[in-house]
Amino acid sequence: MKKFIIGLITIIGIIAITLFITTTIGKSGTMKWEFETGDIIKTSPAISQDGTIYVGSHDNKLYAINPDGTKKWEFETGGSVESSPTIGKNGTVYVGSRDNKLYAITPDGEKKWDFKTGNIVTSSCAIGEDGTIYLGSADNKLYAISPDGEKKWDFDLRNSVFSAPAIAKDGTVYIGSRFTNKLYAINSDGTKKWEFKTGKGIGSSPSIGKDGTVYIGSVDTKIYAINPDGSKKWEFRTGFFIFSSPVIGKDGTIYVGTRSEILYAINPDGSEKWQFKTGNLVFSSPAIGEDGTIFVGSWDKKLYAINPDGSMKWEFVTEDRIESSPAIGEDGIIYVGSWDKKLYAIKTECGGLADTPWPMLGKNVSHRSNVNEWKNNGAIFFSVSVRVSVREK
Repeated sequence: MKKFIIGLITIIGIIAITLFITTTIGKSGTMKWEFETGDIIKTSPAISQDGTIYVGSHDNKLYAINPDGTKKWEFETGGSVESSPTIGKNGTVYVGSRDNKLYAITPDGEKKWDFKTGNIVTSSCAIGEDGTIYLGSADNKLYAISPDGEKKWDFDLRNSVFSAPAIAKDGTVYIGSRFTNKLYAINSDGTKKWEFKTGKGIGSSPSIGKDGTVYIGSVDTKIYAINPDGSKKWEFRTGFFIFSSPVIGKDGTIYVGTRSEILYAINPDGSEKWQFKTGNLVFSSPAIGEDGTIFVGSWDKKLYAINPDGSMKWEFVTEDRIESSPAIGEDGIIYVGSWDKKLYAIKTECGGLADTPWPMLGKNVSHRSNVNEWKNNGAIFFSVSVRVSVREK
């Protein structure tokens, strides 16, 4: 009888361990929760220090969602929200709307101020170290806005802007124009530093490498690597329009999607590393996990997890196309929106967002698009202030 009981306990233990492995270890690529909005989601989610997820929808609203998938609050604008939200150092959330305005919203969902431009705002913000907000609008202008909502200056780009600006180490603001076919480098005082002409318009947002190289995609089917002085380093032809924004891996590999259904991996010298074919267009910008996994959405309704060698790890299927760019939480949860009106939280074992020069759209989960920010999780500080505080300790 004693042997029988011991044997039974052993069997129960084996079953329990098996169940634990199946339910706990085998989480990667499965849904944690979904949150439904009133219309399609094209924006990339932003994540605050307390884990709140912010995402915009075509139902004219910005949503704040708790880490467990419940709604914290919603904020209604006067038009659809295609601008990905940006989180300031003090927790203020900035988001543009097709009602021509940029909104500054407190962490508890109250309007702080709004700034009116001359046309729709689908561009996301970049935020300087002094708190200046940089924003492009379809009224052809790049705006510099003070933290209290007052205009500092504007720069005429001569055509509409739909992509987000990026800020270099020296404060230079890079931004592309849709139909003038140019990437502009603007000084922090609003004067032009230089301009770089591509073959066609720019709908991709720039990213910045460790050495200051600027990477940008164009409708002329090419991705360009541009030196900080405005000269061309190299160009890589994909053969199809590029609206996806490039991201940069730990080894300097550049990842970018195209209208040809393909995600490209490009070596730092501009040569092709590999390509991964999805089932439809790739407008989504990739995000890179700490373990090197690349996540990207496609119009084929799927989010893909791709190994660093270009092989597929897994795929997650939604009910409609994915144009939203994924964001990666500290715990490795992937957040991505779909045209099925839902924001998905997907379990992974990627270890969080990669600590690379530019691992996702907007550089990190705050979307501040500032190269001077070195830490890529929810607790983001500027490199100078962090290093000083560490020395004081």
